[in-house]
Amino acid sequence: MRLESGFRGVAEVVETEGGLRPLRLTAEQHRRAPESLQLMAEFTSGVRLVLRTAASRLDLDVIIERYVMRHLGRPTRDAEFLAEAGGEVIARAVATPTGSRIERGRGEPYGREPGPVVRVTLDLGAASARRDVVVWFPHDAGVTLAGVSGDAPVEPVPDSARPHWVHHGSSISHGGNAHDPRETWPAQVGRALGIRWSNLGFGGNAMLDPMTARSIAAMDADVVTLELGINIVGADAMRPRALTSATHAFLDALRDRHPDAPIVLIGAFACPALETTPGPMVATPNGPRGTERGQDADVLTLQRSREVLRAVAAVRDDPALHYLDGLELFGTADAHLLEDGLHPSQCGLDLIARRFLEREVIGPVRADR
Repeated sequence: MRLESGFRGVAEVVETEGGLRPLRLTAEQHRRAPESLQLMAEFTSGVRLVLRTAASRLDLDVIIERYVMRHLGRPTRDAEFLAEAGGEVIARAVATPTGSRIERGRGEPYGREPGPVVRVTLDLGAASARRDVVVWFPHDAGVTLAGVSGDAPVEPVPDSARPHWVHHGSSISHGGNAHDPRETWPAQVGRALGIRWSNLGFGGNAMLDPMTARSIAAMDADVVTLELGINIVGADAMRPRALTSATHAFLDALRDRHPDAPIVLIGAFACPALETTPGPMVATPNGPRGTERGQDADVLTLQRSREVLRAVAAVRDDPALHYLDGLELFGTADAHLLEDGLHPSQCGLDLIARRFLEREVIGPVRADR
């Protein structure tokens, strides 16, 4: 059985000279994507590899690539792998050394420092029989898997026919600042519901790109949620008119392949810097701020973006399309949980997950359906 069959949370797994590379866009759409979207799609938030084995130790030979933001000069997190059995974490290991993708000036291509093949050893503890081990890949790094071995035979476990939830969103959904790969808010929801799930949260790249739409359309989605607004407003990427048309086009691409699947448009979570002030967002010592435009009324703020998304959902003759105001999941009263004025802390991510579950945003899609 091919190792690719054991992957979860991917749009496609591609073979490279260095090994298997899980992608959160299809390979075709990944080739077409802007470089920043390519990078985020290579990062393995929500990617798991399920293996059946009696091994007490797993060795993963991997090549790791991490993101170095221009203003920081170093990666922000370790590339940590987790092993889970029976729903509990039984091992952790950090891959080092790693390679880097280095942000340069605006509009310039990323620099690249390739990393070596390194061995990550997960000490699972003794097992009396074969068990299913879920290996969680780092949520804030790209991974090429050169090989897997253990002190007992290892085989991939194909996915089941359980309902499949596909989520797309911004860095808040990507969850790069979560404590570990299991603690992003989509991961918490997927685990709680016991369903198949894929997190296509792309830091800085929830831009209604056609590559993302076509990748979601190519997946066997039973329900789709789309967290939209913060990246488009923060980058000053669109005006209200363009956002309207781009959202319709994105939804049309999904409906071409998934005519009846429930789709939930989720408006932006709270970000005080951009609620009533448009982008581009600027980092300051006191946190992020928007850019005032004087008398220019035709600008996009988070408030306006929510109005546009609500109107798009209302005008389409689509009973399976719904709109949810993101402020119901993370509102202005929760802004004290923004650790940098933009990204929720782990407590904030936990809050989003809890409210998402309480509101049954994806309805009756559960493992026992």
